[in-house]
Amino acid sequence: MAMWTPEEVDPEFELTPMIDVVFLLIAFFMTLISFISAELVQLELPEAVEASIPEEPGDRQYISIDREGQLYFGASAITEEALTARLVALKAELPRLKVFLRADSNTAHRHVNTVMKATAKAGIFDLIFASAKD
Repeated sequence: MAMWTPEEVDPEFELTPMIDVVFLLIAFFMTLISFISAELVQLELPEAVEASIPEEPGDRQYISIDREGQLYFGASAITEEALTARLVALKAELPRLKVFLRADSNTAHRHVNTVMKATAKAGIFDLIFASAKD
């Protein structure tokens, strides 16, 4: 009695599942980035004619100062002493740490100076000032 044997088929590489996964990853990261940017404190940034965007984000931490001089690390309010301690700890973990300072255009310069002193105490000298492009 003759038995039926399946015909051998060469395996093929299917691109459709891989394209689906890539689109899902793109959607995931776009959603994640929108949540991260929504976490920052809303400020009226000073305008600069020659503002430029840094090329390499690297290990960047966002520090914000509102109109009244309140300091924020990310979206959380923080004191000057706690900010210095957190920056020292982060600098130990991330040697290439950069600070992105977002200060309201109506805040007093002494509050910006406070953050500059805290970053210097932590040994961080790569400080980027945020501005709105004119």
